[in-house]
Amino acid sequence: MKDDIIMARTCSTGICFLAKQDLPAVFNNGLARIRLKKDIAYPTYVYYVFKSKSFISYIDGISGGTSVQLNMKIGDLSKYSFDLPPLNIQKEIANKLSDLDKKIQLNTQINQTLEQIAQTIFKSWFIDFDPVHAKANALASGQTAEQATQAAMAVISGKNTQELHRLQTANLEQYQQLWEIAEAFPSGFDEEGVPRGWGYEKSENLFDVGIGKTPPRKEPEWFSENSNDIEWISIKDMGNSEVFVNKSSEYLLESAVNKFNVKRIPENTVILSFKLTVGRVGITTKETTTNEAIAHFRLCEKSYLTTEFLYLYLKNFDFNNLGSTSSIATAVNSKTIKEMEILYPTLEIINVFQYRVSDIFKAIRVNSEQSNCLEKIRNELLPKLLSGELNGLPEKAI
Repeated sequence: MKDDIIMARTCSTGICFLAKQDLPAVFNNGLARIRLKKDIAYPTYVYYVFKSKSFISYIDGISGGTSVQLNMKIGDLSKYSFDLPPLNIQKEIANKLSDLDKKIQLNTQINQTLEQIAQTIFKSWFIDFDPVHAKANALASGQTAEQATQAAMAVISGKNTQELHRLQTANLEQYQQLWEIAEAFPSGFDEEGVPRGWGYEKSENLFDVGIGKTPPRKEPEWFSENSNDIEWISIKDMGNSEVFVNKSSEYLLESAVNKFNVKRIPENTVILSFKLTVGRVGITTKETTTNEAIAHFRLCEKSYLTTEFLYLYLKNFDFNNLGSTSSIATAVNSKTIKEMEILYPTLEIINVFQYRVSDIFKAIRVNSEQSNCLEKIRNELLPKLLSGELNGLPEKAI
């Protein structure tokens, strides 16, 4: 029902969801349903209580079982106690926190739209080879080279012939730019179906490919939860991020990075998960490190490919082609990653593509960083609001 809180009681114990509407669904015994007395408890307020560090710490303390399969007893969950201010104060606190989450969600939706725009361009140009097909088909049907270029222009811009003529009259500069983009594409394919002049290269021939590392877990002194230490990204962190990975759940001490030779990854580097969960892709926003399940592709003088191109290429890559075993999670290793074949178009095409997508990625990064700041504000305010240390949230904070 609407306003029910559904909480995981096995595996990811304590993870919860607030139902925003009635749902035609049932839940299995791995979940707990919490239905509140709404005359004394505001559901959104209680939801944020369950998101607090205090509650998470309590859940960690009552969860038993193995490291693989944690379990939480309903009886233990029901013993958790917390402050419950008057209903009007609960609503005020919950609404202020919700405002922050709504802004974060809006940024996420905008970023998803922006990434989809970039993905659409990439797929058309570098997977389906639409401009090349348009040229080749035009020439095969007896049209001139000029008409073939116009056919590619139509595919690239989404405009028909009449619309292109109107564009030529109304905005000659924009028309000329579109012409130059279309001209840069080949007009046919080689015997292997690759656009003429393009090719495929092993990733290690195009990038400095490296693998992360984990210091000995039995020596906890190398690890930290202090964000002032060196960021250490895991597959889970990548799953919690969008395009740009700008936060981690754990950090390494400087001494650990030096002692165990953990590779430092520069800002604006593509990272890829290749163990257990294969195919998560992200871009770093600062110098960072990762564990051994993540590979990184440093830009270098070996090639002119860009971060944006590689990110989109890997997002569209079929990782099932990398292994012959029944489980791709065990088939992929560092050697496989270094021998991955990457499409290698001409420099001219890469420059044109970069011009089209660089501003898109800049906007995504700005929104991502803003959301990260909003999350920090929310996480810092949450315990203070719940404890009554703050009576409300200043408007300027949101």
